[in-house]
Amino acid sequence: MLTDGNLDNASARIRAIQYIPFFEAQGYRVAHIPRIPKKPANPFLKFTIFPVLKRWYYLKMTLAILFGKWDIVFVQRIFVRKNLLKILVNRSIKIIYDFDDAIYINTKQPKNHSKASDMVRFATKVIVSTNYLAEFCLSCGQNPVIITSPVETERIRPFEKSKDQPVTIGWIGSLWTSGFLELVEKPLQKLAEKYSFLFITVGASPEYKIKGINHISKTWVFEEENKDIGKMDIGIMPLPDTEWTKMKGGYKLLQYMSAGIPCVASPVGINQSIIRPGENGYLASNNDEWYLILEKLIVDCSLRTRLGSNGRKDAVQLYSREVCFEKIMSIIKST
Repeated sequence: MLTDGNLDNASARIRAIQYIPFFEAQGYRVAHIPRIPKKPANPFLKFTIFPVLKRWYYLKMTLAILFGKWDIVFVQRIFVRKNLLKILVNRSIKIIYDFDDAIYINTKQPKNHSKASDMVRFATKVIVSTNYLAEFCLSCGQNPVIITSPVETERIRPFEKSKDQPVTIGWIGSLWTSGFLELVEKPLQKLAEKYSFLFITVGASPEYKIKGINHISKTWVFEEENKDIGKMDIGIMPLPDTEWTKMKGGYKLLQYMSAGIPCVASPVGINQSIIRPGENGYLASNNDEWYLILEKLIVDCSLRTRLGSNGRKDAVQLYSREVCFEKIMSIIKST
């Protein structure tokens, strides 16, 4: 298993590393080699030891491809050099390639398009997270299998809300995606003029603030993730409508649903498939829709409970780690 990152990388952890115990329980031997080690918090180590370890990990990965006696090489997101891909194919080693973002769209790295195309063409099987990514694979002559990013339904569970806690709207994401929150700033500010609520962001840039609302910003910590999501009554996922965002896997929606929280999201990409309006959440296209939908959820506790309960069922039955692993196992057995 070759992954783009280590346990501190969301994509690597969610779509690959967390499956290792499942594979081993099925009798498989798995050797995991990440592209980079865990990123150290210490600035000195970050600029001294970390670059050296990156080179060692790259060498280790190359040696594993050249000399390892594998049946299958599962590659998550990274680009393997074409000459190394040819070596794997010539040695009759099966390649499973998995990616969950538009890694072929990068204006700063235009060669990523051809690198991604090579990965898809040389792979025995390709796994993607959305129909939009599948279209790219089809253009490369490969018919992929669509498997959403799995959610750990046994870890991210519904929390009993404190009666003293104000209605809480929440968002979880990364530093660079916190810019998407600009799409909901005006609706939230307008709501704050009429209703008392708390807005929690988890993983956003520490500098991010919305003037005029009661806002708490929390650093994302894996061990605290379930508790932080559990404080939310409503989970949001605003997205601009771009070619890149259409490819995103909607993972935060699955987290909200797993925690029994109703979702409100922009109707972009896979969001339109995950959200069943009026059943497990709502879709909002503009400021007025964001305002009216959030207002409806703020004032109606029973609606939040019903949507959240339906979302939890969807998470367990459609998007859990166990469900997604069975799909991966069927791919492996077919190779």
